[in-house]
Amino acid sequence: MSKKNKEKKLHLSDSQPLDTIGVISLIISYILLITWAILIIWPLAVMVISSFNGGQSRYISLSGNFKFSFKHFKYLFTETYFLKWVKNTIVIAVSTSILTLIIVSFTGYAYSRYRFKGKKGSLMAIMLIQTIPAFAGITAYYAIHSIVSGIIPVFSRTAMLILIYSGGGIASNTFILKGYIDSISKELDEAAKIDGCSNLQLYRLIIMPIARPMLAIIALWSFIGPFMDYMLPKILLTNPSEYTLATGLYTLISDVRTMNAPAFAAGGLLTAIPIIILFISLQNQLVSGLSSGSVKG
Repeated sequence: MSKKNKEKKLHLSDSQPLDTIGVISLIISYILLITWAILIIWPLAVMVISSFNGGQSRYISLSGNFKFSFKHFKYLFTETYFLKWVKNTIVIAVSTSILTLIIVSFTGYAYSRYRFKGKKGSLMAIMLIQTIPAFAGITAYYAIHSIVSGIIPVFSRTAMLILIYSGGGIASNTFILKGYIDSISKELDEAAKIDGCSNLQLYRLIIMPIARPMLAIIALWSFIGPFMDYMLPKILLTNPSEYTLATGLYTLISDVRTMNAPAFAAGGLLTAIPIIILFISLQNQLVSGLSSGSVKG
């Protein structure tokens, strides 16, 4: 066989050439992926364009001329409590992440490494409790807040919201972290104890550093939650200056008298900045760290 004929039969991979059904399936896959990408990118593009379009006033419209302007951002900072909403949300999100990490790191470690009576039953119980929507217990939240604030006057509804967010994520995050710690070889525990490590030192010096990638994911989820939730802050927080971003920005589109959809879009664009910053700062843990760091058993 000549060299020219050999080159014609060479393929870039070892897989066989696609038949007719394979080609059709590939085309359908590309169509679905492109459609899905458009569905995601289009709303984002509209949000960005509307945020900087000074030609729009109360409603978002793609018709008309585009006029670059920062007036919608100026409206947010001068005519609303946007900066307070940002501060409130970040305080709640950071507090929720820290409290969730502290609790879940202990519960995940305990359920993974210790044997105790009622272990399986308690895991199932807290998981079943999590199926109850958070807003279903709003009456109980009011009662708890009234009792605690009567004893501790500084206990605010914002603090109550932090406890609700933290408690709401304990069960699912405990299961996730327990599964990750289960994959860490117990030979590390035995070796550390031979070297004189106590259980607390084993938790602090061995297990938690290895579980750092999963802790980063839990922290990111816990941080994002308060940014996305609208219902609980709306119910618990009565003062507009105490609102979170989701609840505060919704006031820009919920009332005809204060309608300002372009400013709402500008606020949504700014809301993404803290999440992006946290994601970038945790990128190494979220990506490369997931595939390294422990001996699998």
